[in-house]
Formats: sequence, C-alpha cells, structure tokens
Amino acid sequence: MEMLDGTVIAMHGPLVRVQIGGETLVVSSRRRLNWEGGTPSAARLVVGDSVTLEMQGEDGVIVAVHARRNYLLRKAPSKNRAQILAANVDQALLVFAAREPVPKPGLLDRFLVACRLAGIDAVITINKADQGTEEVEEWLPAYAHLDNRVLLVSARTGWGLGAVKRMLVDRTTLFCGPSGAGKSSLLNAVYPGFRLKVGELSESTGKGKHTTSAAELMPLPYGGFVVDTPGLREFGVWEVTREELAGAFPEIASHSGECRFPDCSHDHEPDCAVLAALEAGEIADHRFKSYLRILEEALEQ
Repeated sequence: MEMLDGTVIAMHGPLVRVQIGGETLVVSSRRRLNWEGGTPSAARLVVGDSVTLEMQGEDGVIVAVHARRNYLLRKAPSKNRAQILAANVDQALLVFAAREPVPKPGLLDRFLVACRLAGIDAVITINKADQGTEEVEEWLPAYAHLDNRVLLVSARTGWGLGAVKRMLVDRTTLFCGPSGAGKSSLLNAVYPGFRLKVGELSESTGKGKHTTSAAELMPLPYGGFVVDTPGLREFGVWEVTREELAGAFPEIASHSGECRFPDCSHDHEPDCAVLAALEAGEIADHRFKSYLRILEEALEQ
C-alpha cells in the first residue's frame, strides 16, 4: 500500500480526476473522508482540493482532504445550501462582456463580495472590448478606486491578452462570470491547447449558452493552473453577517466607523456616515443598491 498526495482537477459523478505530478488518475473516494482540521460545513470534494490517495497497485481511493487555504462560496441555485465553486485558488478573473450579453454591475458586485469574504484577489476582466465599451463606461470607473484591478481585453483580437498571461504564471486562477461573456474563448486565446468548446448567444434571450458543464482545473504549459467554471446567471451570497457585508464594500467600510450607532445597517438610521457619503457622491449609487439587495437576502437567510 502506498500513500500519494494530489490535487482534484475534475469531478465525474462518483469518480474524481486527480493530478499527481505529471500524471492524472481517475479514482473513487471513501464515503467517510478524513478532513484535516475537522469536517467543513460544505463537506464535498471540489476542484482544487488537496487530497491523499491510498494506492493498491494501479487502483487508488481518496482517503483524506487537506485543510483548504480558501474557497469561493455561493448559495446553490434553488437550494438552501452552500456550493463551493473551487478551493485553494490564488486569484479570480471575473469575466464580463463589454456589450453582449449586457454586463450587470449587480452581478459583478456579488462576485466581488464572495471573493473578499474568501480572501481571493479579484480581477475585473471586461472581454469583447473590441465591440465597444459604451455599456460599461457609466459604472466601471467606480471600481477604479477599489483594490481590484480592471482589465479591458478582447479574446478575438488579442488585445490585452499579454497582461492576462503574465498574471497567470505560477498561480492558480479561477475564471468565472456570466454565460456568454467569453470565458472559454479567453482561455483558448491564452492557451490554444485547451480547445474548449465555445458557445454563442441565444438570439431569443440575448443570454449566453452554457458550454462548460462543470468546473475543471487545467495546467498551463508555462506554469500555473486555471479553473474553468460554468457560466453563472445568478450568484447568491451565502451566510454573510451585516458587519462582514459592509466590510466587503471598501467604500462603505471606510465610512461605517463614523456612524452614530455601532450596529448601523446604513439603510435608514440617523447620523449615518455611509448615507452622508452616498449623498455627497463618494459612494456610487449602483454599488449602494447592491449592498442593500445582498443585505436583504442575508437577513432572509
């Protein structure tokens, strides 16, 4: 019997694809796994998990999962439970189209909140910039004052791809965003060897069609990994407190300490420094609306 450590790169029902050095194995996992540091609330294997395999000849079974450095979490669609998109990632490229499908800043804010709560660096990536940036020009500048980097790229023309490639070297990068934004096209442009299937926009709805059915961790030839995820049309923030949510909006967090009440919700209270900053134009209106919507959902949870 031999014990080996590897990384989960894909899930196929009850079978798990694990990368061990330069070799890939398809194995099963024990029903009762040994979770380092205790069993987490979302005790399911996910892409990016670091695991230990027990090998008997050429057959292996996952017996243990190492403690996760981080993981990107959301509320599972139509279900009252958590869903982890990937674990142990260094950064996330949040890919939105410049024009079609119409980029929604409210959805972007939800991705950003989840990344901040997870301690994952987020890079706002506007793809299809060659189609024009009129749709994003009104609200995108508000993010320039935050800690997140903003990239304008075009998978079709190659514009901005050099900056993307440099960011990926020797890092594990999660690519996520709405369907139709061009994640697969961008990944193929970064490394044509991926040969990912590329979808088209639906003529009837203007929304993207899913081309990636499940998350997958893929190695880059120049070092590092990327995690391709299915297009997401909604993103529910999972179990966030009012204090955590306010902290995930830097422009709100910078004023919240000046409020009259320490438990201020920044919604209606008197002498609220956040509301004063909003009125003074120091907080973008669309960002504040995102905060209120997520706060309402959090209170319902």
